[in-house]
Amino acid sequence: MKKIFLATLAAAVAFSMAGCKGTNEKRGDEHLKDGRYRNAINSYLEAKKKGNVSDEFYDNFTLALVRAAEIEAKKDLSSDLINGYFDKAGVNMPEVKSNEVIEETVTKMATVGKQQATQEGVDFNTVINAFARIDTALVYAKAKGVGEGAVKTLRLEAENAVVAKTLPEIKDESDPVVAEFGLLRLEYVAPENAEVKAALNKNRKTTRGYFLIFGENIADAAGKRFVDKWGYVMALPTVKMSATSLSGELQFWASTGNNTELDPAKIKLVSTDGKEVIAKAGSGWCEAEVLVGKKGDEKIEKKKQNIKAGTKGKLMNEFQCSLNVSFSFAKGFVPDYIEYKDEYGIGRKYLGQ
Repeated sequence: MKKIFLATLAAAVAFSMAGCKGTNEKRGDEHLKDGRYRNAINSYLEAKKKGNVSDEFYDNFTLALVRAAEIEAKKDLSSDLINGYFDKAGVNMPEVKSNEVIEETVTKMATVGKQQATQEGVDFNTVINAFARIDTALVYAKAKGVGEGAVKTLRLEAENAVVAKTLPEIKDESDPVVAEFGLLRLEYVAPENAEVKAALNKNRKTTRGYFLIFGENIADAAGKRFVDKWGYVMALPTVKMSATSLSGELQFWASTGNNTELDPAKIKLVSTDGKEVIAKAGSGWCEAEVLVGKKGDEKIEKKKQNIKAGTKGKLMNEFQCSLNVSFSFAKGFVPDYIEYKDEYGIGRKYLGQ
């Protein structure tokens, strides 16, 4: 009986201690109330270090962090302190209990993200990071079931502002490869925007015959990693389309770092709703290094080697191959892209609508 009493008493004491506020937390609360958020943060960090905090500690600590971030953003949207404040708030989120605190946190995060994405003269990496902040706020809102609608609204407003500022410049671009690069970056932050989708589809019809290798002709390389992600780059110099078929010359440029076989059985056409048909491959050619010249005076040259219909070719890294291909499909099948995928990489050639 005595042991039970002692155990109960110990549990009660532990609960009481968990609910108490130490000196540092109380000091933090006073700073928070008076708007001295950086002082509040320092006091809360000391309280956390000592480990004696109340049930409302994480709510108040998080409020201090996001309000400090909001004030810092008003002074300098590129300040590194903003990231630090929001990162610490994110660590706290699993422990935050108040719906009001959750809503204020996710709304302030998304608001600052929108401000960063839409500021004048900003580079694309900053835009990407700004939308990542909004999307992080959306993750927290969904997990907690609070503030999701407000964050979605802020994201849509940011998308529309970035599109309105950027899309006219892209449409004025005379080089269709550069234009597609810009449109793909814009699609990354505004994937459901109807204007961006329409412009990208229109441009893709123009670039069917182009290898979309984004290199030195792209003046601003920021954000390139979000665009140039395929291991096999493809082009369709000639293409014919009907309601039930697509045919043409399909060219490949390998950028996987591996020498491999070009297997026609791995070429497929995918529709806008995800249906697939496999290519029927005709003849073609692949480039190869060939030793030419008289004995003792040989040299290596790049030569085209023919491929018989239905057979595999040798696809060398940074070399080119070409196949005549055709696809047959039922009416209602709307071609979206041609895909080639093996163990080394994947390539997609979008056709545009």
